[in-house]
Amino acid sequence: MRLFDLLKVWEPAFDASKAKVHLARYNGNERPLDVFLEGKFDWWQRWQTKRNFQREFVVSLVNTGSPTRWLYAGLFRSLGYVEEAAPKLHYFYTLERVPACEEWVGRLYLGSVYTERHSYPRGETLADDLAVVELLPERLSIADFPGFKAVNLTKAQLDIVVRNQSAAWSAALSSVKGVYVITDTATGRLYVGKASGADGIWGRWCTYAANGHGGNVALRQEFGIEAPEERRHALRFAILEIADLSATEADLCERESHWKSVLLSRNHGLNRN
Repeated sequence: MRLFDLLKVWEPAFDASKAKVHLARYNGNERPLDVFLEGKFDWWQRWQTKRNFQREFVVSLVNTGSPTRWLYAGLFRSLGYVEEAAPKLHYFYTLERVPACEEWVGRLYLGSVYTERHSYPRGETLADDLAVVELLPERLSIADFPGFKAVNLTKAQLDIVVRNQSAAWSAALSSVKGVYVITDTATGRLYVGKASGADGIWGRWCTYAANGHGGNVALRQEFGIEAPEERRHALRFAILEIADLSATEADLCERESHWKSVLLSRNHGLNRN
């Protein structure tokens, strides 16, 4: 099953010859998936440096990190644009979501053989591509806390959770102390840390959102404010073990040391003790 076949069923007026596809990729400043999860994608997409949406329909897809895997973000009607000169020449489009095509927004993952850098191909280019590979039971959202065992946040997603002071995440992570692992996905190296303060894991992870290294010497050198944006965003955060807020510093140190030994993060990772 292909996306364009579904769109035609949902919206009979749709045709590839009437559509532009927006392959929303990292632009050097913002990651579209993070913008989508934060609920700001529609506004973000309207701002274009060129007249990219000069057809009736816009099929919006968000890159998920793999060059061949995309998340369906919606079908829009392009109702025109306003040309603005400041801060630099750009085109501010009026894009209206097509209600009939909304049910699978944020749920539908697509596979594609198209790997060219051009981010605004015509519909005809991808009409026979974009095969359905996965349908989530619910819309992808950063607002919902998935449970301690399922936490696996990118640095950008952690920043969103902290910036928005997400109630579900804050309540869960501040209710426990524990041991966590940070993975540098660019190198595979691990850093095992403990959250032993009164604010639990939430308090500790807020410091990583603030500066990327949480005050740790090794992480400061690797991922401090001098590190390139791409370097900092290579980090992922997960929880290895939780403990009650009454757990002592000694308890957490013992468990932290255990995980460092298990994961060899002293010998092959970013831990220095």
